[in-house]
Amino acid sequence: MSKEKVTKNFLDSGQLEIEDESIFLIQTHSQGPSGKIELSDEVLKHAPSGNLFGLSQNVGMGWSPKNFLGPQFLILNSHGGVRSEDGSPIALGYHTGHWEIGLLVKRAAEEMKKLGCIPFAAHISDPCDGRSQGTTAMFDSLAYR
Repeated sequence: MSKEKVTKNFLDSGQLEIEDESIFLIQTHSQGPSGKIELSDEVLKHAPSGNLFGLSQNVGMGWSPKNFLGPQFLILNSHGGVRSEDGSPIALGYHTGHWEIGLLVKRAAEEMKKLGCIPFAAHISDPCDGRSQGTTAMFDSLAYR
């Protein structure tokens, strides 16, 4: 069965009840942050253009323009699943403890920020060999070996 048919069948099945049609009203524009990015002559002439683009992205995501030239660190992790504030599962990860990784990343980023650094966080896939055995998920899992 094609993906289109599965999606259409699910939506038409009555299994999805939409009480509030406003969920389909998606805001696509908003006021950006105010302020200026102070760029020196040196930065404009000699910094890679990607750095300048990155600075505008950082400020656009809410980072203070006053604090955007600190050392940058990437926290690469295999966070998975979603937990509620009380720790109960909303969506499962492939392994136990996956959602606790998000708490570790948050704490590490908070400490880096206190030290004047710019933390970035990115999440990678972490397939579970045990969970995927005998299923088509092995095509993803075994490719990592």
